[in-house]
Amino acid sequence: GNAVFVFGANITEQKQVEWALQQTEKMASLGKLSAGLAHELNNPAAAAGRASDQLSGTLDALQSAIIELTKCNIDHKFWLLFSNRVNEFRRRSAQPQNFSPLEISDREEELQHWLEIHGIQNTSEIASTMVKFCIEQEDLDQISSSISADTLPVAIKWLYRVFSAYELTGNIVNSTQNISNLINVVKSYSHMGSAPEKYVDIHTGIDDTITILTHKLKEGIEIIRQYDHTLPQIQVQGSELNQVWTSIIDNAIFAINGGGKIDIKTFRQKKWLVVQIKDTGSGIPQNIQSKIFDPFFTTKAPGEGTGMGLNISHNIIVQKHNGKISVNSVPGETCFEIKLPLKKG
Repeated sequence: GNAVFVFGANITEQKQVEWALQQTEKMASLGKLSAGLAHELNNPAAAAGRASDQLSGTLDALQSAIIELTKCNIDHKFWLLFSNRVNEFRRRSAQPQNFSPLEISDREEELQHWLEIHGIQNTSEIASTMVKFCIEQEDLDQISSSISADTLPVAIKWLYRVFSAYELTGNIVNSTQNISNLINVVKSYSHMGSAPEKYVDIHTGIDDTITILTHKLKEGIEIIRQYDHTLPQIQVQGSELNQVWTSIIDNAIFAINGGGKIDIKTFRQKKWLVVQIKDTGSGIPQNIQSKIFDPFFTTKAPGEGTGMGLNISHNIIVQKHNGKISVNSVPGETCFEIKLPLKKG
């Protein structure tokens, strides 16, 4: 009886050690996450700050342009015509535009040329803003035919100020939306684990993980997603799976070392939902492939990895979700394959 009791105590102790290590690894991935998040939030926050600063100056300039325009003795028909045109240009710009950089530059040149002929200053700035609001040369022809030659430069300046203000408010809206999206990503990434198992779309967790690791995806790393969107939601612990995606994608980025592809594919295979994460990195040497899921095994330099990421990933997939995880690697291509049961039990 005693021996069994001691054995039982050892098992409990081992479980506690495993649990503690899992928490350490979770903290390590949260550390990566918070560093990445600080980096990601910084860009939209700075952009919103810049746009807000510029907006107050633009509103002052708009106020002056309105005063200048009222001095030109224009009647209410002009205001009506112009406010209708402004609304129309805004509607146009709200539609998705698929202009190539070359087309944009051609359009800007065309408008710039028109503005110069009509004696208007700051042509490149004005043309650039007008192209963003889908204003074309024939629009300017119509505007110039409805007012006197003296009033035209003042009217164009006023239009430019109006659209600059809209552009800046648009920048602020986009930046704050980006911040809000990132916060939602982190919420869904980190809180799912505190909830019991629930049905999740596997692609959401993978996309959230990629968003969080964006700061590591330097120029030269391309992510290709080949998702089967007909896959059903499956019952899993979402944040635990996110830990698996973080570990594997982070390793892939490390292996690629600055230039290459990460290919993420999902598909159905009989009773399994399969996720393949393939990278074009240096590959895992043949003699250590069988060890990569062992605890503390790492090929990274001291301080760069705990050696627990793949071991914990293995436990999460195999023990907690009755799935399978395997790796196949040759120089220039490593593929992790995760199989999760489509149905519980």
